[in-house]
Amino acid sequence: MAENKKRTIGFFDSGAGGLSVLDCFLKNGKFSDAVYLGDNGNAPYGEKSLRELTSLAAAGVDRLRAAGAEIVVLACGTLSVNVLFRLKKIFPETPIFGVFPPIERCLLSQKRPAVLFATPRTAEKYKNMRDVSVVALPRLAKEIEDNLFSLQKVRLERHIGSADKNVAAVVLGCTHYALIGEGFARAFPHAELLFGAEDTLRAVEAYLRGCGAEKGMERKSFHYADHFMPKNRCALTTFASKTAIVPLDEEKLAKTGRFYGKSVVFIGEYSSINFQTYTNICSNFTKST
Repeated sequence: MAENKKRTIGFFDSGAGGLSVLDCFLKNGKFSDAVYLGDNGNAPYGEKSLRELTSLAAAGVDRLRAAGAEIVVLACGTLSVNVLFRLKKIFPETPIFGVFPPIERCLLSQKRPAVLFATPRTAEKYKNMRDVSVVALPRLAKEIEDNLFSLQKVRLERHIGSADKNVAAVVLGCTHYALIGEGFARAFPHAELLFGAEDTLRAVEAYLRGCGAEKGMERKSFHYADHFMPKNRCALTTFASKTAIVPLDEEKLAKTGRFYGKSVVFIGEYSSINFQTYTNICSNFTKST
């Protein structure tokens, strides 16, 4: 790893949930800088169509690349499970990684019973699991997003209802849920909380060890699908968005800070919110298990 040029990693999420992934990478990863883009204005993504998800995610990846990201992490469970492979086809020259519910790790641990909490889109993908109960939480991510500066107001019990509190493992299938990890820990006192960010970090670092400086990912011309990526980047909007996903002046909106010795640039219309959220609550994030 020491011989490899350290890369700038871009993180994209529907809002602030991806900050939990950013936190894991900043604390444990070996890379130079990070760029974070949260599409808070269109959150949550959990019940959007595949067409909407692909359009929003492609715009986000393109925007991160323009901001200097050489590797992109979809710091959103819904995007990772549903559109990661579509994005790899749209951006074949850009390494793109997802954050998935760590179901395999859960099964290997042999901790039973186990439950996966996720958005409706993600829950649909895992509904046929034999050894893990799957529970969709359609409104929890939105409540978290609405209370970023007062997470204690999020009433987890209203969402998990009558779920078995005596499970041995709880898989957090949405990156927003890690922001209230302490709430899940209180609700399931005997369970191990499992979150996918650390698995993604290992995958990215394995990629970096294998690519080497001589195989560096030089900035190439963008080869994107015109259907999703209009050529007028500054005017980019999508049929899925409530607000424009690309601002007219990215640099004026950017917020920069240093965390754990790494520079992080928060971009987008909601850069101030995501910067302040990370600054305020990073100590409350669930540690990846």
